[in-house]
Amino acid sequence: MVDSPVPPPASCPIGWQPQALAPVFWGVRSLGPADGAPVDLRIFFPSLDGAVESAPLLEGCGRYPVVLFAHGHCAQDTDHYRRWFLIPAMLARSGYVVVVPRLAGNEGGQNPSVPEHPDEATLDAVLDWVRTGWEHRDVLLPPPATGVVGHSFGAMLGARFALGREIGAYAGLSGGWQDWFGGSPFPLPLLDLPTLLVWGLGFDLFSQLTEAQWQGMHRPRHRVVFDEGEHWDYLSEQIDVPCRPGAGVCTEIAGATADLVTMFFARYLPPELATNLAVEVPSSLVPPELDLTPEQEFFAGGFLGGFHRLGGQPQCGVTVSSDSERLLANRRTHETHSLDHPCVWVSRIAARNRWPVGARPAGYHWCDVCFPSRADG
Repeated sequence: MVDSPVPPPASCPIGWQPQALAPVFWGVRSLGPADGAPVDLRIFFPSLDGAVESAPLLEGCGRYPVVLFAHGHCAQDTDHYRRWFLIPAMLARSGYVVVVPRLAGNEGGQNPSVPEHPDEATLDAVLDWVRTGWEHRDVLLPPPATGVVGHSFGAMLGARFALGREIGAYAGLSGGWQDWFGGSPFPLPLLDLPTLLVWGLGFDLFSQLTEAQWQGMHRPRHRVVFDEGEHWDYLSEQIDVPCRPGAGVCTEIAGATADLVTMFFARYLPPELATNLAVEVPSSLVPPELDLTPEQEFFAGGFLGGFHRLGGQPQCGVTVSSDSERLLANRRTHETHSLDHPCVWVSRIAARNRWPVGARPAGYHWCDVCFPSRADG
């Protein structure tokens, strides 16, 4: 059974590859066209140095997935892409390279449901740049080890972007789903990949899905609903933006969401050597208790505490639900099959090779008959 991380190569200065249950520190760089990037952007990555802005990338410890973060529209906030750092930083600490680009269309208030939204091309250019032009591109896992997460208009854009591309997992925070009016097809029921949706029951009205819309989505799907959640609560209350009338009554939503997003990508889009995560991250996405060595504890201060702090505040009610696929991995062929849509070969897998799993294990590929839209070799 593949249930423990693969040890890193001798080139790694620590004894593990960064992952969601054994994090490190993080670094970030602000780049733009003068640096060869297609647009102004920030790129977050794992590091052993706490200096952040000058911290070097941690190399030699296995390869990392790419995650694109798409911001939304905040009127009069011309650098809104720079307000987002908690979720990118948490993911970077967990073994991801996260790119947060400036999206001119969203920034200008252009609804992502309209045909030929310009930011779709921007995300294409940014993804191509990080995989082929970024100086540290060799540390990246190849497609489909690409995730997308977005907020508001960015969630809508991210869902649209994930259709028809090699995207491994998608998370949307308070997307304006009830404000989808353009000519492009509504993307959520078309996404055949692991999906996480988050919204609030406060004045986050346009983000709430009906039960029929939720049931119409493919599995595995995860839903997080904050009882008192507001549209901008994913930004900590210390971040003042002109579109935000004030922080909601629950001050832990930003940290809790960062925890859940991190668990989601850990389960479905793990770093190269983190073969334990498909088993150790539960389908509920509730962060498990960390079991760390003294060296790992040095890096883990303040990590994964947001969700559990919700329980200490009565105004922070939350409902987390999931509808996961029943998966069966074949240890001999390293292939992952579906028990909900099985192919003819599932019944022929020998008992010793049958491994029920909650997510596709790292190093395994999808059965191209059970999952024709996810086939990756």
